[in-house]
Amino acid sequence: MEEKNERRVPFMATHPGRILKNELIERGISQKNFAKSVDMQPSHISEIIKGKRSVTMMIADKFEAVLGIPSISWVNLQTQYDYDTKAIEKRELKAIEAKNMIDDYNLSFDVKTIAERLLINLERPFVDFLNELKAMLDLPEPAELQLAACRFKKSLKTGLDDRMLMTWVLLAKYQSGKTEVKGTYDKNKTEELISELKSVFNENKDTVKRVQGIFSDYGIKFNIVQKVEKASVDGFSFMDNGIPSIVLTMRYNMIDHLAFDALHELGHIDLHLNGGDDSRISIEGYEESPEEKEANQYAANALIPDKLWNTTPKVRINPFLIQRDYTKWAIDNNINKWIVLGRISKETGMYRFKSDSYRKVY
Repeated sequence: MEEKNERRVPFMATHPGRILKNELIERGISQKNFAKSVDMQPSHISEIIKGKRSVTMMIADKFEAVLGIPSISWVNLQTQYDYDTKAIEKRELKAIEAKNMIDDYNLSFDVKTIAERLLINLERPFVDFLNELKAMLDLPEPAELQLAACRFKKSLKTGLDDRMLMTWVLLAKYQSGKTEVKGTYDKNKTEELISELKSVFNENKDTVKRVQGIFSDYGIKFNIVQKVEKASVDGFSFMDNGIPSIVLTMRYNMIDHLAFDALHELGHIDLHLNGGDDSRISIEGYEESPEEKEANQYAANALIPDKLWNTTPKVRINPFLIQRDYTKWAIDNNINKWIVLGRISKETGMYRFKSDSYRKVY
């Protein structure tokens, strides 16, 4: 960072030889005649004009005698040139170091995607770009940046690029860092929290904003951060400076997915994060860990208690009949029908239900 009274480094240093050349041209003096008048070799004057030889005090005195320009002015020009040259070299070295560090970061996450999402100008000087990148993301040194604290599963269908996953995690943590909460998290109030969330999910109106507000009231950060290419992540829960935080991608704009993913991550907070592990990523489509299964069961039972789920109608395995009868059952029990059908899909692998506009998140 530039200090308050620090002189700005020029684009290029001006050698006193350039000033001498202009003076000789203005006065109509040839280099050869000037060399003779100051008792110097023409080649030496040529080297000074080309910036290859310094103007010493002795040379400056000779210039003053012929041109009338004080010798101290020539010495000061030379001193400034030497200072600027070193400053420019230092700046160029810093630019190279910054470029190398950016390249090192790019091995761990996609710098371009981060810059585009956070509106960081990619055309900025490397040092300025690096400083802004590190400040916005609170980045450690490249060698210290890793996903060791995170647990995630790879999707067999879409694959998962760890580098792009890190990209999304950084964006998620950045967004979480800008979020404030109104309340203080209290595990004993989880049932009240779930009850309020279910009411919003079932109504499905201004849902994301209302869900974020409810989580905030209960001391939990909640954000939506769009997924990035090659990282099919659904949700991420972690402790952000002591405050539980949930970040979802909403890669499926469906109310049943939003409701399940939000309560799945709440399950991790309620069941696992208090146990000391501070980060976790859940990705659909791979063999689930015991903790993932616990979070899945937590979400399913929170949305529709198992005791109530056991009263669902017995229907032949036919998508049309299941959708018709379970929709009626959902309405009778004041539950969003797509939350009901979404649970059937997760439990049976049956995804052939006819979607309608009510499944979207509003």
